[in-house]
Amino acid sequence: MEEASNSIVRYLYENFCTKPTGEKSCALVRLFKTHPYEDLEVELAEYARSMLGDYPPWPTMKCMIPLATVGEQTEWNSRHTSVGHKAIPLASESVVAQMPMISQLIRQLGLDIKTVINPDPNLLVEIEQRKYNVFYVPEAIGSPYIPAQDSFVIPFGIKSVLGFGGLLPSGNMFAIILFLKVQIPISTVQMFSTLALNVKTALLSFDRASVFAQKKDGSARASKQIFTKNTEQDIAQLKSQVATLRQLLDVFDKSIAVQSDRLEQAIEQLAESAQKLDTLNERLKADNLRMGAELDIVRQMQQMILPNPDELEIDGLDIAGYMDAADEVGGDYYDVLNTDGVVTLGIGDVTGHGLESGILMLMAQTAVRTLKEIHETDPVRFLDALNRTLYKNVQRMKSEKSLTLAILNYSQGLVSISGQHEETIIVRNGGQVERIDTMDLGFPIALDDDIAEFISHISIELQLGDGIVLYTDGIPEAKDINKKQYGVEPMCEVISKNWHLSAGEIKQAVIDDVRRHIGNQKVFDDITLLVVKRTELGLETESQPQAAALVEIDRQYLETINL
Repeated sequence: MEEASNSIVRYLYENFCTKPTGEKSCALVRLFKTHPYEDLEVELAEYARSMLGDYPPWPTMKCMIPLATVGEQTEWNSRHTSVGHKAIPLASESVVAQMPMISQLIRQLGLDIKTVINPDPNLLVEIEQRKYNVFYVPEAIGSPYIPAQDSFVIPFGIKSVLGFGGLLPSGNMFAIILFLKVQIPISTVQMFSTLALNVKTALLSFDRASVFAQKKDGSARASKQIFTKNTEQDIAQLKSQVATLRQLLDVFDKSIAVQSDRLEQAIEQLAESAQKLDTLNERLKADNLRMGAELDIVRQMQQMILPNPDELEIDGLDIAGYMDAADEVGGDYYDVLNTDGVVTLGIGDVTGHGLESGILMLMAQTAVRTLKEIHETDPVRFLDALNRTLYKNVQRMKSEKSLTLAILNYSQGLVSISGQHEETIIVRNGGQVERIDTMDLGFPIALDDDIAEFISHISIELQLGDGIVLYTDGIPEAKDINKKQYGVEPMCEVISKNWHLSAGEIKQAVIDDVRRHIGNQKVFDDITLLVVKRTELGLETESQPQAAALVEIDRQYLETINL
């Protein structure tokens, strides 16, 4: 029986593994068996007697012995080298009650402690053939049923404990206990009652024969132990074997029925899921077509409201603009508006992409155009009114979108810059680049209802040949295949190097350099660029009231700075 038991525990230890890694799931596997004290080897008998203290042993007293053991530690691979639990005397119900794991094991296996200690021959066959439950501790750490928490459970990472077994015809109990390093669900646990029957079948032929692999001459009654043929015992053993096999067939039939039911349910669920997926797929196709049409309309509207070439033909200025959306609908915005001698340049970037971003971009363009048409020149009032309008609309949309926005007003060689966006690039006639930080000139639009206190402006004088370059973050943040960003410096170098060219040629040089950097990598953000050069005096006259007022404001601002 010992040799058979070792084969069983070794098989379980080697074959219970985690599939992805092949790591063994058990830290320790042991097969316990109750055994009469009088049949114990001398070493085991002495160990059992030492555990009893002053309590005297008697010949038929049941002792639980680890008949087979295998585990991670060397000493766990032989019952002879195992330090503890060599022979656990089950002297009485009160003694067993003091051993939490043993008493719980017996109860969860469906057995009565009294039956295990002193089995009743009249009830033995019935109990033997119907009690095959499973011992299960889902959480080993902190469990009162699993001793040696600090020396075994915690250091060896024991997560669950699983046991299964039953009674043999001799009245002795057997149980295999697996100390697992993985969590075992209850659905898996139920399958082990079948395994208990298989183990019992393997052990039956040894139940009344030789138990230990090496029989020593020092057992408690070794000199009297003579195995003789006993017809009644043989018949009882055969009956038990037949009953066990019938139980196995019955369990297998039930398992097959359960699995068949589960399979049918799974097939039905799969069919239902497939139908739902087909329905959902058709709905998604319809939604995609509808959304595609909606996005296409918004995209067309965005393109329609961009400045046309005729609007960029402004006396005294050379202007070129470019916008390419990363997705169907982008969130970038730029505009060039010329009214009464004041040229207003707007550039912005809405958070994200898609329908909401596109709509907010359209609203921003409309608001800027409206304020421009009513001749609002004060930068604080201009951006404050625009922000309140967009903020209320965004709230109505229940959206979290916002945008950075810079507004530049140019007239008679002076440019006023207000609003928070990317840096404004000022380029002098010889190609010298000045980078203006706009962080302190405003606040993100539509993020808060009142941003007036954050709005400011600066004025810069442009000589003939000087100019302005505006851009969105899609240019400096453009990435190559190695995730390296393009940056602001390379753009400034290209601008400076090509500043002697026309605005359109400068724009194209920057875009070509950005595209070269990106290569075959996907474009993740909108790319927008606006280049403005002052080429000649043009037709600016002080007879235009709005231009004169704006110039006066900016000249006073410049004088204040100079003072």
